Amino acid sequence: MTMSGPEGVVETLRRSQYDIAVIQQVAPDMKLLRHIRNSRIPTPIMIIARDITPAGVAGVLSIGADDCVPASVDPIELLARLRAIIRRASGHDSLTLHIGRLTVSVDRREAQIDGKPVPLTRREYEIVELLALRKGQALSKEAVLDNLYAGQSEPHGKVIDVMICQIRKKMRNMGIEEPFTTLWGIGYRLNEDAFIPLGARTKDFDQTVRQTARESSIPVTAGIAMAPSGTMDIL
Repeated sequence: MTMSGPEGVVETLRRSQYDIAVIQQVAPDMKLLRHIRNSRIPTPIMIIARDITPAGVAGVLSIGADDCVPASVDPIELLARLRAIIRRASGHDSLTLHIGRLTVSVDRREAQIDGKPVPLTRREYEIVELLALRKGQALSKEAVLDNLYAGQSEPHGKVIDVMICQIRKKMRNMGIEEPFTTLWGIGYRLNEDAFIPLGARTKDFDQTVRQTARESSIPVTAGIAMAPSGTMDIL
């Protein structure tokens, strides 16, 4: 995307859900980068410049760039660097993402439930990886489309709904009832609670039962009103 001036860059980054901003320049622009960081924009930034020196790289890194590479960088290396920055920004420090029973192997492009591969298509895997990297965040269908089809002709947004539905079916067959939370009018979010190990759920339930039992055994003193014990809301 092409933007006009520092204010245009900041406004676009503030309004949009980008995993990373890649700024291509002839030489690293310290003023632009400083303006972005002074505006408290947390989006990771990679600088790609034609004319760079060790001092220039050190300068942009000290101001707040996450990486700075020459324009001649090999595409395979560039993609690996971009993925690494996004992983670190999302709180993951390895090529394997662990979320309860879900494991996403970024290097092998494979998702597993309890160690068993989920039979996903390439695009379905990319959705799972994207939502796993951005766990805790809701992504709009437009944001998912941008990530899956960046630089290509994008299909209609309904294709994301179809793929989400297919992933749900495949994960339900492996014991995950609701892998995604649908936020109507907003988008989708990974449902981390769905991947809690079964043993951990049983332990939490037992603790709740024991706590309720202890509370229900407290003697009632005259003149003190107590709410009925054992009440449970199921959402």
